[in-house]
Amino acid sequence: MKYLPSIMISLVLASCVPVSTTTDTKSQKKLVHDDLNYEPAIGMVQLYPYGENLSNTLQYPTLPISNTSGLRLEFDLLQKNADYVNVRYIHCNYDWRKSNLNDIQFLDEYNEFSVDEYNFSQNAREQYVKYGATLPTPTKSGNYILVAYRNSDKSDLLFTRRFLVYDGGVSIEGSVRASNMVSKRNQNQQIEFQVQYDGLDNINPYNDIKVTVLQNHNWHTEITGLQPTNIRMSEGLLIYEHFNGENNFPAWNEFRFFDLRSTEYRGMNVANVQYKENEVDAFLSFDKSRKGLAYTQFQDDMNGGYYLENRDPNDSQLESEYIKVHFELITEPINGDVYIAGRHNNWDLSPNNRMYYDEAVGSYKGQLLLKQGYYDYLYWVSSESLPVTYFEGSHFQAINNYEILVYYRSPFNNYDQLIGYRLISSRNQF
Repeated sequence: MKYLPSIMISLVLASCVPVSTTTDTKSQKKLVHDDLNYEPAIGMVQLYPYGENLSNTLQYPTLPISNTSGLRLEFDLLQKNADYVNVRYIHCNYDWRKSNLNDIQFLDEYNEFSVDEYNFSQNAREQYVKYGATLPTPTKSGNYILVAYRNSDKSDLLFTRRFLVYDGGVSIEGSVRASNMVSKRNQNQQIEFQVQYDGLDNINPYNDIKVTVLQNHNWHTEITGLQPTNIRMSEGLLIYEHFNGENNFPAWNEFRFFDLRSTEYRGMNVANVQYKENEVDAFLSFDKSRKGLAYTQFQDDMNGGYYLENRDPNDSQLESEYIKVHFELITEPINGDVYIAGRHNNWDLSPNNRMYYDEAVGSYKGQLLLKQGYYDYLYWVSSESLPVTYFEGSHFQAINNYEILVYYRSPFNNYDQLIGYRLISSRNQF
């Protein structure tokens, strides 16, 4: 049961006038073309192709230019009062620098959208305002930044999120295999692919085509700059089969996970839930290093993803709690930093998710403020002497998602088109 009776009702935009909470800190905000929160009051942010099912929230923010349903944006501001919030798009080239396109060239409407759906949390210890909006698909393919800000003031930034719009200018076939490099064969996965470009005329594949490969939609580990290893001009075919590790990713391991869809019973890998007057604390089961252990797949994971859900009896989604989740990794200290990483924090390595070592108990500890839901995560090592996978291990059999992005700069255009997109999995490829 919640600590207050469920007698509150949700309030919508038409029922009240938002109160601005803008502060002088807006002058310190600098727009970055990355997945970034500009204030600590930003709760969970989800951007995905529009759909009614919970599974849609797990999809990457990538959609074909023919998609007429658009994008769904949902986010929370951890505050009592509501603000007017607007969003806009920025079109970028393949390297995420702003392109030369004007707004009118990639949208059929004015490039500022009001987030006109919002509701107040009910009976939650951490009060928040839940926002939502359905946004249009741009008319040009490419990389995009969604920028959210208060009161039509573009300098008062709240958050930015990347998304992709692609067209079908080329077709892509790809596969995942163990690395060609003998020293990395058991640890790495290698991405090989072909691009059929016969629909394009008079191209220079070395200059006009750019390729990016992502693992589990993590932009911090993207591979760019790959050149084709074979060009069959007569067939309009580019082949990318590298042999020196240029197309290699550490395969990692299957993700760790925990189930916090309820605060009234302990989900999987949750050891204890404690209630306080103004917060809820969840302590996960103790983790240990998986370095040196054999590869095992207990169940399908979400490749670092998460979804939000409240399974407490008689609770609505607006009664979902923000929970202070405590992580603990029992191990000897290392020469480096340890982070809690996953899509829930955009794979970010920052002080917010860096762990500290507790000498008294012999473990790394950290905490994150997360909304009720189901989460994948892993422990990421940043060290000059140790691999990023030090505590997780890395096995070529691990199941990962890979995205292959193909960009094209036409001599007649002043921007990069995203002319090809392919999502492949390492599942059943070994």
